[in-house]
Amino acid sequence: MRKQIKRAALSTVVTGMVAAVALAGGVTASAADATAFPTNTPDITSLLSEFYQWWTPKKIADPNNKNPQDPSSNTAQGSAFRGNVTDAGVSVLNQNDDTVVAINNKAAQDDKNGVKADGTHTQAQRAGIDAVDNDAYREFSDALGGTIAGFVKEGLDSGALPKTNALVFDNSSKTAFSKFVGTGTAKTDFNYPRPYTSKNDEGWDRTFNGANDLKGLQAELNIVRFPMFTENGTQFGDDYTDVSEPSQAFPSGHTTKAYNRGLGLATLLPELGTELVTRSSEAGNNRVVLGVHYPLDVIGGRISASADVAALWSDANYRQNVLLPAHDELENYIASRCKAANLGDTVAACVANTGANDKNGYKNSFTDAVSTKPVTDRASAIDAYTARMTYGFEQIGQKGQAPKVPDNAGNLLITAFPTLTDAQRKQILAASEIDSGYPLDSTSEGYQRINLAKAFSAKVTLSEDKSTILGITFGNSAPSVKVVSSSGDAVTNLLSDFRKYWTPGVGVTDEGKSVLQHDDELTEEINQDAAKTAGTANDQTARAYSDSKMDSTLTLYDALGPVIGKYYKEGMDQGKLAKTSRYLKDMDESANTGTAKNTYSHPRPYVDRVNYNGTTLDLKGLKATLNITKTPAYQSDGEYDGLAASGSFPSGHTTFAFTQGAGLASILPEFGTEIMTRVSEAGNNRIVLGVHYPLDILGGHIAGQYGVATALGNQNVKNEASQARSELVGYLTDRCKADGNGDTLDKCIAKTGATTTNGYKNSFTDAVSTKPVTDRASAIDAYKARMTYGFARTGEKGQAAVVPDAAVNLLDNVDAFKSLTTAQKKQVLAMTEGDSGYPLDASSQGWARIDLAAVYSAKVILDSKGNVVSVKPGQATASVTEASSSGPSNKPNAQPNNKTSGNATASSAGNGDGTLSKTGSDIVAIAIAAMVMLAGAGATIVLKRRG
Repeated sequence: MRKQIKRAALSTVVTGMVAAVALAGGVTASAADATAFPTNTPDITSLLSEFYQWWTPKKIADPNNKNPQDPSSNTAQGSAFRGNVTDAGVSVLNQNDDTVVAINNKAAQDDKNGVKADGTHTQAQRAGIDAVDNDAYREFSDALGGTIAGFVKEGLDSGALPKTNALVFDNSSKTAFSKFVGTGTAKTDFNYPRPYTSKNDEGWDRTFNGANDLKGLQAELNIVRFPMFTENGTQFGDDYTDVSEPSQAFPSGHTTKAYNRGLGLATLLPELGTELVTRSSEAGNNRVVLGVHYPLDVIGGRISASADVAALWSDANYRQNVLLPAHDELENYIASRCKAANLGDTVAACVANTGANDKNGYKNSFTDAVSTKPVTDRASAIDAYTARMTYGFEQIGQKGQAPKVPDNAGNLLITAFPTLTDAQRKQILAASEIDSGYPLDSTSEGYQRINLAKAFSAKVTLSEDKSTILGITFGNSAPSVKVVSSSGDAVTNLLSDFRKYWTPGVGVTDEGKSVLQHDDELTEEINQDAAKTAGTANDQTARAYSDSKMDSTLTLYDALGPVIGKYYKEGMDQGKLAKTSRYLKDMDESANTGTAKNTYSHPRPYVDRVNYNGTTLDLKGLKATLNITKTPAYQSDGEYDGLAASGSFPSGHTTFAFTQGAGLASILPEFGTEIMTRVSEAGNNRIVLGVHYPLDILGGHIAGQYGVATALGNQNVKNEASQARSELVGYLTDRCKADGNGDTLDKCIAKTGATTTNGYKNSFTDAVSTKPVTDRASAIDAYKARMTYGFARTGEKGQAAVVPDAAVNLLDNVDAFKSLTTAQKKQVLAMTEGDSGYPLDASSQGWARIDLAAVYSAKVILDSKGNVVSVKPGQATASVTEASSSGPSNKPNAQPNNKTSGNATASSAGNGDGTLSKTGSDIVAIAIAAMVMLAGAGATIVLKRRG
């Protein structure tokens, strides 16, 4: 039934396009000959014509004339391979030469040393096998994973896959992808000599004995030629006869054929599209390995084939009568085989269950100067494909241009995203694009930029009415579409203030311009100031890079001071704190920002924010791209590229940091102030890297502490926390005893100064946290500064303090507070919270105001009746005392106030400094009995001023 539904969806797509002849880019095939190739063939020479900027070929009057006596003939003795390098081409073609030599020579050394690329063959041998390009199954089977490849082989052998066979695997088929468009005409048009040409072997070097002006480029390159080899009765390799045949270098015909087949098969089986196109990229790269082609030839082949396959899918008749039936045949066959083998009812389920899109799929341990890491899973496959899109060439054209998607290219994703519109599929391709300006970009109509390995792994989030793409992420296990509900999830709703500033898919609101302008300016300032510290003893970019690894032990251990922090790190690293580790892992799962990111769909600071995810946005005059200095280590990891299409708000890394920080502080509140300040730094470090804005950090702050506090409302989680605390305190105490630092944790903290002047420190300062963290008081200052990031208020200041019910769960393990009632704890939280009215406050239900750094270090003073009269943060240890009956009282005038707001909450006001708010009159505090009553009813305590 599912396949019928999917087929119906595809048919709907087709029906809506049949009449649109323009979509096909040419005349469609007649109904009488629906299986014949359409006539909308791409002009390969035109798509690659930027090559003429670097090389001026001698034109061949008659490419088919092989009379060596005719100087215009396409022979080595005639005009083949003749031309001159242009002045503009020297640097580009020199890099072309250097890269082919580097890749070829590395492969030769690996071959000599017997280094296997796949456990069986060296990369040179794999290149030799790919060179004999008449067996597509042999070439692409490893991109299908072992199990599914076996099913496909059996289907081909048994005749169960005739339509698929005709398109991909049968060389005699008149409808084979590989036969649609060839490169022969383009080769003679560009007429570029092969890299291996040498006087010793051919009698000519690349100047053809002086006929060509190479403008100083080497006449002969140091290319290692690999001998042919025989395996199972078949001879493999390249005979290096392209010069005598002759066949010119640019573009690569083998690469074009490999991509025609691989990309074609990917459109029939999009669940493994990433692996199939990456295997195609390896087949192209193997032409460079053998030294018979240059990188530019391979790039040209990829561009050519992408246009070819897109043209086929853009012909309505051919799509309906040939392509879609083959897609259905292959999908249904694989699904039936998988179901019979108990591997899942669908292809997607089978792919996941067999790991064909992960560690049990396409692999290649070969590395070279371009693809520097082995392919071990989908993420590394995307990295390899992306690296081969540019081969490390310098950008010679304009950088940062708006995305450019070829008119027909969206049709490559019809089977991957059948329910999306053509415009939405183009948005996926636009979001996948690499930057502009690389060689061959200017004439390729956008085919040079679209990253199909990423596109086939896209997860698309649509608005509830399905009209707007809210988010696109890449590297997912399968192509998918998710429609968000307008109701959102808890995190999304807590952050709904963001809608006042930003409309997804539209841009900046009038109300939001000033807020987001501050967001932008502060992002630039923090990022630029941090960049100046790079390489110094106070290198904040290095700390930011470390925090980006999302290793909470690495981030949090220094919050405990050098002595106890060392104990903690060793305990976690050595597996001696299993319960603590499990608890923190569970806390990580307490808050998820995925829905919120997709809902708000706000672009990162360093991307083109006007042309985002294929949509043009209105920034109301704000900068299209911010002035961001990228951290080299983070950039070399590919993180900037990997995050570019993912929404910035809220910050997932910051949410992780706060779930880990609030989680650890909840079981080790003795260090709560330092822990929370350290994770506020980890959040700030996302701005240091230039991948997030302050509002993103505030969103993560809210989400993270909400998640942990809410999770702790579950008794099983509380039990887990209790066990983790027992383990952690016991371990740290034992380490302290062994080193003579005290026989209790409290004594150890006091002796080592871990919460005074010998604890968490950070000398980094910026426009927000203007003083170094040197002790507990300065830690509280830094934390408080990052609660607002200097934003102007967007709401009313001095509003009633709002304390979420769940917030008191974070104080369960503060020994001094165990004598307090729930209502008293809420009052402590109210009297330390930040002021109201800052961005995100209105929708946060109080979470934006909670100041845990202050609370965990508070001295709470009660009067003789148990009323909280004063809260003094910044103490070395949290405590509760009773005010002296003979001394002056810190308690304001008080009388019972049981008024409730519209959401059934009682209230009072806090200034965040341990006193109650004033608005020109004395303050009304809530009688403790009334507070207990309300707390018992599960109401949120809000201390409300009398006005």
